[in-house]
Amino acid sequence: MTSVNFNDIRLGLASLPSDHDADGMHRPKVEEIFAPEQHANALDPNTPVVVGARGTGKSFWAGVLEQDDTRNVTALAYPHLGLNDVVVVAGYTGFSGGTGVDPKTIFARVPEGSEDQFAVDFWHAVVIRAAKTALDPHYDKSVREVMQEFSDPEDLGAELKRLDARFAKKSKTLLITFDALDTLSRNWKRSILLIDALFEVIWSLRARRAIRAKLFIRPEQLNDESLRFVELPKLRSGRVELNWTQLDLYGLLFWRLANSAQGKSAFAKLCKEIGSPIPTKLSAARRTQWPLLFDKELQKKTTSLLAGPYMGKSFKKGGTYDWPYKHLADAKGKVTPRSFIKLFSEAANYGQSLADTAISHEGIRHGLREASKVRVDQLGIEYVWVKRALAPLAGLIVPCTLDDICERWIQTDTIAMIMNAAESEHGFLPPFNPRLKGDQERLLASAMEKIGLFSTRADDRIDIPDLFRVAAKMLKKGATTPVQRG
Repeated sequence: MTSVNFNDIRLGLASLPSDHDADGMHRPKVEEIFAPEQHANALDPNTPVVVGARGTGKSFWAGVLEQDDTRNVTALAYPHLGLNDVVVVAGYTGFSGGTGVDPKTIFARVPEGSEDQFAVDFWHAVVIRAAKTALDPHYDKSVREVMQEFSDPEDLGAELKRLDARFAKKSKTLLITFDALDTLSRNWKRSILLIDALFEVIWSLRARRAIRAKLFIRPEQLNDESLRFVELPKLRSGRVELNWTQLDLYGLLFWRLANSAQGKSAFAKLCKEIGSPIPTKLSAARRTQWPLLFDKELQKKTTSLLAGPYMGKSFKKGGTYDWPYKHLADAKGKVTPRSFIKLFSEAANYGQSLADTAISHEGIRHGLREASKVRVDQLGIEYVWVKRALAPLAGLIVPCTLDDICERWIQTDTIAMIMNAAESEHGFLPPFNPRLKGDQERLLASAMEKIGLFSTRADDRIDIPDLFRVAAKMLKKGATTPVQRG
């Protein structure tokens, strides 16, 4: 591999974007699409519920479906889904503009306290307006006008039947997407009631031939015990979860590197020398024509060439192929693409240029520290209370007892601080329903376990994955230190 310019590959890795869609407003580009096989069902128009934690690709795939160019490319990757015959309209994205409604519209049409009275009618109006907009780009009636026009349930049913027939006659399927459901309301009870009503409307569409809806939702929202829609168990059982295997994450890394502005030529040379040349038409190849995307041994060989075989002088420190995936996993064993790409990008930005590898094992450890910071920051966007809950735990050695953690929270009055902030003018959904009975410190710990921050060992001690532990400045014997020693 002496003829390969590893410095150019290093520059390519360093340039890889990892968190451009952290705020959910980034619109996917064709060259960014990497399509893992197990994500096919998540894009299927007949799958109504897609579940994933932050950073697993919910908003990305919603954006891919909503745009003609990216949806057409995805139709090539998953030809059996019939995406060429699908018309997609955003029902809710959490942001103003476009065809979807925003939180302000919801608040105006469904005032707080009136969810049982108006929420189902509101979501039905969103569906009807989406259908009419898809059929007539000049349709400009507001949700308020649609709610008034179809306030009678018989008129509503007749209109949905008529619209369904029009799409079926065109041999088209209308797919309405609902994303960023955590932004529906900052009030716990109201959020649950709005989601309940949305589930009811989505379930009712099963009777239609050509109108479908797809919800992209967080796991703890779907599993919230406060939800009361009677058919929810059926929706839960039919859900698709956005999971990323180690094989897929390395496939994504190499896919992005092959498409990078920098390092592309040098990486192509490396791939050719190991016997897995990059296909001429990479965008059309997807998984089937490039073994590096699905062959574990080829991936391990490539990683060894890019970073050396081990995380030190020998195998005792672990291999460079397995180490990133193992240390980026949350308490549920899940790794997100953002964290994975971030680790390698930051590893490439660390230290001096190397002659025979693109990154070093110390660079990978540095990448973990940076990925940890970013992951906690990203969680802090979706779960505003997370940083407040982690801050008092700095310096704590894990694994530890739950009492050790609760004692830190009690000493710093963490629960009161979080709940007061949640109820403020610029509040947020608290970690647990304020109406729940029980020890609040343990309710907070349970909330952290639900989102993969905590895990409970067989001896009942609490552990926290390196992905969060490092940024939280918590300690663990023999593990990566939060701050690099100098």
